[in-house]
Amino acid sequence: MADGFDIHLNADQARRLKAAAEAAGVEPTAYALKALEGVIGDISITGVSEYPAAWVAEDAERWAEYERTGVTIPLEDALAAFDAALDEKLRAKAR
Repeated sequence: MADGFDIHLNADQARRLKAAAEAAGVEPTAYALKALEGVIGDISITGVSEYPAAWVAEDAERWAEYERTGVTIPLEDALAAFDAALDEKLRAKAR
């Protein structure tokens, strides 16, 4: 079994990784590892989960909170962060 492997980034990918890491205030390697952990997902007998691990964890936390309290939130509130991120990406793309 392999202990790990190296990943090659092209110049543009390396530049974008460095910029994102600097914006987050961390080293590029730490940023990349955190990003990978967020999207790798859980390994199961059938393979990799189709959803990022961070989403699965958030879903579990939200479900546990709902079961504990019975309180729900309006869909508009739940989607506010998604809408804001989408708006930002669209603005950046238009530049």
